[in-house]
Amino acid sequence: MDGSHFDRRYPVVLRFEGIGPENLAGYEKHRKRVGGDVGHILTNPPAKNRLLIGSEGWAAEALSEIAEIKAENFAAELEALEKRNRKKDIQQRMAEGPHNPWRPTRHGPMREVILTANREWFDADPAAVFDEGIANNQRIADFERLSIAWLQEKFGEDVIHARADLDEDAYHIHAVIMPRVTVEITRTNKKTGIKDVIATRRMLQPSKFAVIEDYEHAQDSVGTWFQGIGLDRGERRKDAFRQAVAQGETPPPKLIHTKTRDWRRRKDRELSQREHDLAVRSVVVDERSAEAEAIIEITEAIGHGVVDPASDNADRISPTKGHENDDAFLKAVAHAERSPKGASRVAKAFRAGWATMFKNARNEAFQRVGEDFRLATKTLKEATELLSKIGGSLGAGFSADVGTLSSLTERLKKAVAAGIVPRKRQDHKKERNSDNGLNE
Repeated sequence: MDGSHFDRRYPVVLRFEGIGPENLAGYEKHRKRVGGDVGHILTNPPAKNRLLIGSEGWAAEALSEIAEIKAENFAAELEALEKRNRKKDIQQRMAEGPHNPWRPTRHGPMREVILTANREWFDADPAAVFDEGIANNQRIADFERLSIAWLQEKFGEDVIHARADLDEDAYHIHAVIMPRVTVEITRTNKKTGIKDVIATRRMLQPSKFAVIEDYEHAQDSVGTWFQGIGLDRGERRKDAFRQAVAQGETPPPKLIHTKTRDWRRRKDRELSQREHDLAVRSVVVDERSAEAEAIIEITEAIGHGVVDPASDNADRISPTKGHENDDAFLKAVAHAERSPKGASRVAKAFRAGWATMFKNARNEAFQRVGEDFRLATKTLKEATELLSKIGGSLGAGFSADVGTLSSLTERLKKAVAAGIVPRKRQDHKKERNSDNGLNE
């Protein structure tokens, strides 16, 4: 198939992960979806996973074969030692028991192969676009066919298992390689210098395959193999790294593949943190929304005259007289209970405003009264002086009555300074002035 008609070309993804016989039980649990990390498995997958290479009991068969290899190698070792009459070595090997048929490495003696491509590439197939089912998706069929052929071409009978996973977000293939080799044990003939094969051992040795030994070679191989269906080779990261080092530049960071279970755990932690942050933000938004609504409702209730803005009750809003059961007041109370903070902000703002308004009004009133009092005092003083001039001719009693005007003036000053001018004293003043003929 010519891939030139594809609008966008994606890289084919090839990954190797080291595994050992001890991992096969867990591998099988995950394959059967009865254990391991299954958080990313679709609840309603579009199709069942399918076995591509190997039998259903492939893992048990592999473990049995490895046990057989260990036993054969152990028997061969003992036989060789017996021929050489190495009794002490035989005792030591018997105590040690069979050795694993591989050299210990951090990767393990086997490999898991993962083959896939970007989900968008599979989803762009017409069958996927028109929801005709995976069975009709030509890209999946082509990818699966080429994957099986590549695995068998590169690994032959050493690919003991392969399956297609269709119950996750993107279609992908898992395969397991058990790299069997027969290692020759040689001894150099002291007389001839020729190396003679004195024994053979069956081993597991991943480096027997060039595509495992050389990562770049593996990427070149699948890039060429899948290019006919519109997929390309992955990024040449090692070449870019080497070129940067050769030119004295900072090389790009090495790409470290994360195992699926580790990636899922990290994503789960990130999702949990996002959910926690979202919950916290949601609580804050709800609190601020309730606070804003309380401020609006209480302010409107004050505007309608059903809430007393000058109340000193800090714990709750108070109604104005006669509006205790008004709907507007009861609604304001409900919002105040929902957001005490909002109610407190309204009360504080209005009490401060109310106090300022009354203070300004009081100061204005005192200013007006002070001006009026100064005029009255001036007039009274002038009248007192005038009456004093004529007091001698009117008699001693009249002079004594005029003398009380100064005392009255001082009492009025004190009353105004205290902000209290009782009406009865104003009336009394009028009566006294009337008796003395000041109103004539």
